Amino acid sequence: MAADDLDRRLVELLGEDGRRAYTDIAAVVGVSEATVRARIQRLTVNGTLRIVALCNPLTLGHQSVRLLLTVRGLSPRNVAKSLTSIPMIGHVALTAGAHDIYLEATPRDLGQLADLLDDIRRTPGVVTIDQFVLTRLYKDYSWNGLRDQSGQRAMGGSGSGSIE
Repeated sequence: MAADDLDRRLVELLGEDGRRAYTDIAAVVGVSEATVRARIQRLTVNGTLRIVALCNPLTLGHQSVRLLLTVRGLSPRNVAKSLTSIPMIGHVALTAGAHDIYLEATPRDLGQLADLLDDIRRTPGVVTIDQFVLTRLYKDYSWNGLRDQSGQRAMGGSGSGSIE
């Protein structure tokens, strides 16, 4: 089932505060609490929505890195799936363009970053790694792009973004 304007509004409100009460959300969007609860349950079950706590790893003393990988000899999809087992990696995505896979990771320090890079280099199919160490984080996840027409295909349907 494709996401509609109500679904996008629910995601937007939860993006501002993932702990917001369903009764408060219902009052803001003008539907019953039961409708809000059912919609959020559906969005969660179908993989569109996952409510998590986000933090700025730099403020906790961690490194924050972005990695672009090039794959040869194996399917980038299979390599991406294997990389999801590395706990330090928090984001794995297939890409189109000069690189095959995009990763985000938060090692504790440069020593742990070196260990992470060794683990990735040992992954069959990985031939190059471009690394970007963040020095300051100004903005992280934003649901603004999911409003109106710009986010219509970003939620649900055949373009769900899953690598499975």
